[in-house]
Amino acid sequence: MNPQKTKYFINQFWRTSIMPAFKQYIRIPCKSPAFDHNWEKHGYLMQAAKLMAKWAEAQKIPGLKSKIFKTQGKSPVLYLEIPGHHKETTLLYCHLDKMPEIGHWSKGLHPWKAVIKNNRLYGRGTADDGYAFFAHIAAIKNLVEQKIPYNRCVLLVEAAEESSSCDLPHYLKKLRSVMGKVSLIICSDVGLHDDKRLWVTNALRGTIKATLSVKVLKGAAHSGTASGIIPSSFRVLRQLLDRIEDPMTGKSLLKSCHVTIPQEHKRAAQKLARLLGKTIYTVLPITTTIKPVTNNLSELLLNRTWRSTLCVTGIAGIPDLQNASNALRPETSAYLSIRTPPTVKPEKVVRELQKILTDNPPYNATITFTPHFHAAGWAATHIAPWLTQVLNHVSLSYFGKPMLQIAEGGNVGVIPLLNEMFPQAQIIPTGAMDMQSHEHAPDESLHLPTAHKITCCLSEILAAKYQHMKK
Repeated sequence: MNPQKTKYFINQFWRTSIMPAFKQYIRIPCKSPAFDHNWEKHGYLMQAAKLMAKWAEAQKIPGLKSKIFKTQGKSPVLYLEIPGHHKETTLLYCHLDKMPEIGHWSKGLHPWKAVIKNNRLYGRGTADDGYAFFAHIAAIKNLVEQKIPYNRCVLLVEAAEESSSCDLPHYLKKLRSVMGKVSLIICSDVGLHDDKRLWVTNALRGTIKATLSVKVLKGAAHSGTASGIIPSSFRVLRQLLDRIEDPMTGKSLLKSCHVTIPQEHKRAAQKLARLLGKTIYTVLPITTTIKPVTNNLSELLLNRTWRSTLCVTGIAGIPDLQNASNALRPETSAYLSIRTPPTVKPEKVVRELQKILTDNPPYNATITFTPHFHAAGWAATHIAPWLTQVLNHVSLSYFGKPMLQIAEGGNVGVIPLLNEMFPQAQIIPTGAMDMQSHEHAPDESLHLPTAHKITCCLSEILAAKYQHMKK
């Protein structure tokens, strides 16, 4: 492949073909089903799927066929097949659903309006990960233009990823027989730490979401009368949380979450810490006085990627400050978000949580632990030597520096799902989300030059896969 031709074509294709359709996509408030309970009535998810399918078909890629699968009560899935020049399949995954608006966006920016500023495209769904569908099609279109052969490609675009891919297993059962022999999976829904190289994720933490409720009274009582006699539900809640997390260090006290971190991941964390320095935490929207939990930068990275953490992301039963009164409240509930190490089975952690939090309740308070969702983490076994060589080559060609493999602290539920379905396939999670993308937050944006480079890399990877199969 000619890198100069690829760069020129991809840059032009982004400007002239992708951007008009991408801006239309940004305008669609296609929030994930978990955040729009009337999503089926609104029809925005289907509108986005139809937009993408129509745009892809207009590119006239030989043999491209698209179909939108829709089962009543379940979000749609857009499925595309491109026959290519070898029957062994490369699966390209992304999603079209978006997070909700979440908070106030900066002046001049809006979640459902495309704005380009300083080479960044702002709008909800830009980096996470609406760009990926367009990049996947562009990568194949480039091969067609340069008359370079490639394997059969399947594009799987789901519409409930931000709802923990709740509907995807249903469709995968139907599609498994038509996907063929999948030997390479590319997921473009993760990120990078800088724009100087291609970043490939090799581990993801699992996640557990649950509600913990503490009830001490049938109804509120005057604090002057009840305090000192009946324990506050908040105090009991604190005691329960201290059973699963050291309040001073944040260390998980769950035995099921204690794992041995592989030495290669420890070495990778040390290398990445030297590379990124304090930007590991200064890139976050921190206050001027806050300090990280440790000054050891590699330990911060391991905390984020290989250790279990607890976050209380929601509280119920507590009035806001304006409505606070001198009352001992009857109940407090906390929404827990627990991250688990990549190699831990979340079902085992849920069982331990249930026992620890409900056995021997303080003051015999009524304790309810309600798990809502859990997803497994993932750790790559290894990347084949030929593919490692290709990833380094494309990173050098389009970014100027070799590829780096990293562990990430988030969860992409489809990866362990696809890993289980296609255990022999090589899985490459990568993406264009950088540290300024603000995915899941106000002012989400995509750095366009990086997206162009990622698209070039994807095109070369697809070409290299074909060459490897022909050997």
